[in-house]
Amino acid sequence: MHRTFFKFAALVIAAAAAGTAAAGQLATVTLDAKAIAAGGIRTAVLQQVKRAPQVSAYGLVLDPGPLITLSAQIAAARSTFAAAQATTALARSEAARAADLYRSQHNISQAAFQAAQSRLQVAEANQANAQVQLTELDARARTDWGAKLATAASSGAAPLPQLGSGAQQLVEVSLPLGQSLPAVSTDPAASTPDGKHVTLHLVSRAPRAAAGVAGPSLYYLMSAQDSAPIGTPLTVALSGSGAVAGVLVPPSAVVWHDGTALVYRQTGAASFAPVAVPASSRDEGGYFVAVGDGTALQAGQRIVVAGAALLFAASESPPPAAKAKSAKAENDDDN
Repeated sequence: MHRTFFKFAALVIAAAAAGTAAAGQLATVTLDAKAIAAGGIRTAVLQQVKRAPQVSAYGLVLDPGPLITLSAQIAAARSTFAAAQATTALARSEAARAADLYRSQHNISQAAFQAAQSRLQVAEANQANAQVQLTELDARARTDWGAKLATAASSGAAPLPQLGSGAQQLVEVSLPLGQSLPAVSTDPAASTPDGKHVTLHLVSRAPRAAAGVAGPSLYYLMSAQDSAPIGTPLTVALSGSGAVAGVLVPPSAVVWHDGTALVYRQTGAASFAPVAVPASSRDEGGYFVAVGDGTALQAGQRIVVAGAALLFAASESPPPAAKAKSAKAENDDDN
């Protein structure tokens, strides 16, 4: 089997079209019927589909620690405030009783009356201080995390328990500078740098732009099954309003060259040209390429859906004519 594969690979390279590609480019490949059949190269017609317009955004898996810590601080401040309220209520009752005893019945001394009043003043000051601390923490939660996550931090409600247990992760998604936020995508498609697809669920808009990014931001949750290490960057496709016509390229048709996704479009009976595909356009069904003036891929065209890797190998290799010319030039130099 391995011998057959290498034999076919050599056949494909030998059948490459005349002419070499410039630096950073790939050549159009022309094969004979024998090479196409031996390599199992199959093509399919691109069908027109419609998608909501996509906006490419930057995602980042956040450390939930600061939010969880803030929630604990709010809980502690609320307990302190509740204790201060109880102390104040008791001190107020004692001060009232002391005042009644001192002014009406004179059953306590002036010093005892004044001490009760002093304890009330201290208790009220402590309560006011606890109230300020709690208000400050609540305000910080809103300004740092937005109203929805601030409410969760204040009450300990979802998603705080899930973030604390690792059942969910928090993701911040930011748009590039100058890009307006489309209709908010509730469940946008996203992928990690290694190509793993993850699903995000909207929490709320972020109250401030992410560090180093000036565009608006959104908070999303990512389930544990799609988990990624804290700090992992994500590529996120946010959906806008309306619909855009385009074609859907199946993943089996894509090969990679220098970080660029490529497909091979059939340009003749046995000719195939490499065409770049935006990797950020990938979703569950494949790569969506919007159709417009000058777009290399159009509905009705045929692309290679099996055997693209062998065409890619042929694209990178100079054809026999080019090799012969190069060898002749070397021989001439030797003379």
